[in-house]
Amino acid sequence: MASTTSTEFSSPRPTVESGKVKCVPELFEWHARENAKHPFFRYHDGEKLNDINCEQLAAGIRRAARYINTKVTSPSIVAVFANADTVSYITTSLGVLRAGHSLFLVSGRNVPAAVADMLRKTGCRDLIVSPDSTIQALSEAVREEVEGVSLHTIPPFADLYPSDGAESAEAAGDLPDKYNEEELALILHSSGSTNHPKPIRWTHKRLMSMAVAPWYGDVDLAKSVLSVHGTPMFHGVGVMMYSFAASAGWTLATFQPQTPPVIPTTENVFDGMIKTSAHFVTTAPAFIEPWSRDPSKVVYMKTMRGILYGGAPLDQRVGDVLTSQGVTIYSAYGSSELGPIAKAYPVRPGKDWEYFEINPQHDAVLVDKGDNRSELVVLSPPEAPLPVANTKLDGKEAYASNDLLEPHPTRAGWWRYYGRLDDQIILSNGEKTNPGPIENIIREDPHVRSCVVFGQGRFQNGTLIEPKAEYRFDPQDTAALEDFRNKIWVTIERANDFAPQHSRIFKEMIIVTSPSKPFTYGIKGLPRRDPALKAYKDEIDAVYAAVAESAQSDIPGPAIWDTANVQTFLRVVIERVLRKPIADEADLFRNGCDSLQATWIRNAILHAVRDKSPAAARRIQANVVFQAPTINALAAAVLAVVHNSSSGSSGGNTPQDLVRIAEEYASNLPARPAALRKREIGKDIVLITGTTGGFGCDVLEHLLRDDSVAKVYAFNRRGTQALERQHARFRERGLDETLLSSSKFAMIEGTLDAPDFGLEAALLDEIRASITHILHNAWTVNFVLSLRSFETDLRGTRNLIDLALSSPYSEPPRIVFISSIGVFTRCSLPPPVPEVLLDPSSAIGAGYPESKWVVEQVLHRVSERSGLPAVVVRLGQITGNKIGYWNEREWFPALVKSALFTHCLPDVDGTVSSFIPGYPAARAFAEMRNSSEPILHLVHPRAVPWRSIITPIAAELGVPLVTYDEWLAALVRTAGAEGSFQAVEAMRKNPALRLLDFFRAGRHVKEGFEPLGLPHLSTEKARSASETLAAMSAIGEAEAKAWVAAWRSVGFLDVASK
Repeated sequence: MASTTSTEFSSPRPTVESGKVKCVPELFEWHARENAKHPFFRYHDGEKLNDINCEQLAAGIRRAARYINTKVTSPSIVAVFANADTVSYITTSLGVLRAGHSLFLVSGRNVPAAVADMLRKTGCRDLIVSPDSTIQALSEAVREEVEGVSLHTIPPFADLYPSDGAESAEAAGDLPDKYNEEELALILHSSGSTNHPKPIRWTHKRLMSMAVAPWYGDVDLAKSVLSVHGTPMFHGVGVMMYSFAASAGWTLATFQPQTPPVIPTTENVFDGMIKTSAHFVTTAPAFIEPWSRDPSKVVYMKTMRGILYGGAPLDQRVGDVLTSQGVTIYSAYGSSELGPIAKAYPVRPGKDWEYFEINPQHDAVLVDKGDNRSELVVLSPPEAPLPVANTKLDGKEAYASNDLLEPHPTRAGWWRYYGRLDDQIILSNGEKTNPGPIENIIREDPHVRSCVVFGQGRFQNGTLIEPKAEYRFDPQDTAALEDFRNKIWVTIERANDFAPQHSRIFKEMIIVTSPSKPFTYGIKGLPRRDPALKAYKDEIDAVYAAVAESAQSDIPGPAIWDTANVQTFLRVVIERVLRKPIADEADLFRNGCDSLQATWIRNAILHAVRDKSPAAARRIQANVVFQAPTINALAAAVLAVVHNSSSGSSGGNTPQDLVRIAEEYASNLPARPAALRKREIGKDIVLITGTTGGFGCDVLEHLLRDDSVAKVYAFNRRGTQALERQHARFRERGLDETLLSSSKFAMIEGTLDAPDFGLEAALLDEIRASITHILHNAWTVNFVLSLRSFETDLRGTRNLIDLALSSPYSEPPRIVFISSIGVFTRCSLPPPVPEVLLDPSSAIGAGYPESKWVVEQVLHRVSERSGLPAVVVRLGQITGNKIGYWNEREWFPALVKSALFTHCLPDVDGTVSSFIPGYPAARAFAEMRNSSEPILHLVHPRAVPWRSIITPIAAELGVPLVTYDEWLAALVRTAGAEGSFQAVEAMRKNPALRLLDFFRAGRHVKEGFEPLGLPHLSTEKARSASETLAAMSAIGEAEAKAWVAAWRSVGFLDVASK
């Protein structure tokens, strides 16, 4: 859109300070008269520059205002919830204000529940939305949660700025002339990093105060051009930039207005800066850092007047290198509660780019917090109260920012942002991590003395760990380092359990301290953070360099997006990440890929797809590598996203997929040996897999005690020091360790899915010629992986089938397989569900139960085709081992621990049958090895009322029973305030808070279902197959008290943990 423009700019400062213009909407009308030809927007359309001057902008704002008034008839709060180009977004937003309404800017990155919560809190019911599918889906989801919400489509650029520029004859006559400066003008919202975002209300007076902040700076911004190509306009920084344009006279450079809008990338933002001859750019560190690595871009940035960064810390090394080469960098430090905090802007700060003077509009107080750091507190002026006041200082209302600032060593009044008072770490993408609770959990590990989480200004968190004296080693010893990481990994996973996804710590990001550089400690016994980070700066830089080397952003995407080219691209990416080539059908996770490497692979895909189609990149699922863990599957998933089709989707399996995979593993069975002989009557000889796990360990003891068993081959993974681990597990579980010295016990280390299990021929022949039973218990337990990643388990099962069929006896060994009650996840059969095969749709939803269903079907088909005797045992919820300990990571222990905080427990109608004690369940499983029934349910045969279990637990803990709704409400209250430390700390101490969605879903018990559980199951056939199960006593007070005693013995129910 071409326009007549002028380089002249008349400052509105005298008019505003005289009180003739008091509100932002009035200011834009003033510009239409006094600076009519001054360019407010500038964009390049691919051929030439186009300007929109202040006169045209004011007309566009009025068009937006009239459009809004046709939808919203009385003054209201109107939300802009749209993915729109910058010009249309700003014009529409200002149109809301011009029409006399209050403007609520809502990020499209929020989930529906968060938006709904804010609508309820603000009373807003009118949403201006964009036509794209993302916002439409979010908006419709919000409408389902909040009654009375109306959706209005954002006016397109062509309607706001018609080519003829025509405006209705009444001009602004139908719109307000003046506005009450005390009334609500704008609602911003917080980031919602710890809870739902909080609405933050700005009056017209406060909004005007934000707009005029540049008048108190040292740099004349008039007639300069600011690139906002990469700035989100729903954010406070976006409002600052266009309100600064209205007061100080800079021109906003944007992408060409279009629908859908251009998605910013590091390349197109920089290109936009150049094409619009921008003097300044405001952007995130995530853009500046890659620019700093391109010498040609550095040369261009040196010609600009300034690079403004905000929203996250800029890596100090990047800032120092750029400023040393002559690039001017400014901190745009501010907040949604205060607006601009840093003075806008000092004259060429140079090497002091991190430092700023505080905006003199603020009556700021720096409250000393020790260590040469102070918290910024701003007093709220009575004549223009701050949007938020959360404290009092000397009796005056104030806002305590929770931000720590560090003074400049020589320039008085200059400060730099250090971090949050609660040590929150802000990553380079703006995501936040509170390290305190994570560090607290890691310190609980018996191998760890202390730790420090790092990641400020980086893209990923890591942790420095100092081992206890007895576990110290030289971290240059890679084998010892790997062993130590493995020892503490259970604790790291526990820390990761409650942390936000972006805050998770990967194994590769663990740095172990050197004995020659121990932490120094403060008076509270905690490591001194700054000295630790400085002492290990080189090691931290090295680990990030190693990660960056694997970030794959330098690998160009496919020139042509077809199967062959995408597969070639993925081979290059994956070979570099895994440091070895793998076959196109090989499972990544079975070839050493871990979660961090999966993230690197996904990031490389995102980088390539974003260059092809930013919209397609947004459709790539976070778990795409887990769902499509081979090169071929990943290529199909990526192509499906790029071409916006459903074929090749990585979204999960269909029932037909499960049936196909089952048939694949049940086909092409080996022929039985030509000469079969009858087995002599004798004792059983059992091959059992997975005996170093809890349940398998208990089964092994029962088999070794069983006089009808002559020999037990315990098959476990090669390279896991299986015999040593077996002894350790027996001791932990209170089992008879002397049984492992018996001549009837043999530990076998091998690989289930390898040819001949990786065993020597003589040993394999011995096993084949002797075994009467194969008890298959070993299985990957991971509820994130897709079915494809269980193919190793499936191949291992098929190897065991082939082993059984190769037996020289006419009756091959019976295979007894441990399945899971997870196969009932979507079961449609009426309870009690009989012991029968299930429809594949019953198990759909996660790779783990799907893989169990597949094996059930494989065994059924193989049995029908070959006569192989097979038994499937669906195991219920193990409630505790021989000494009563029940894995505290599960939902029922979490519910019990909640009593320490809710001071009550829930009384629920209904009965429980899936709960079964682990040790007798293991004996029942061992007895079921001779059953002729193909399907058995190993759950408790005697359902008991929920209250018969929960009542003695409540008595032990000294809390009353209340209704489920009362308990749930009490649980929600324990979450505490929204502050990041309190909320996360509450979740760490009270693990039930991590399962709030699960507990909310359990409020209503369906007929025939357990409280918070699955359908009741029939055990008729299982009771016939096991005397132990048939005679099993109902769970009651004794078992409940044993669980509590065991939890107390390990500190899980220690009152001190509160």
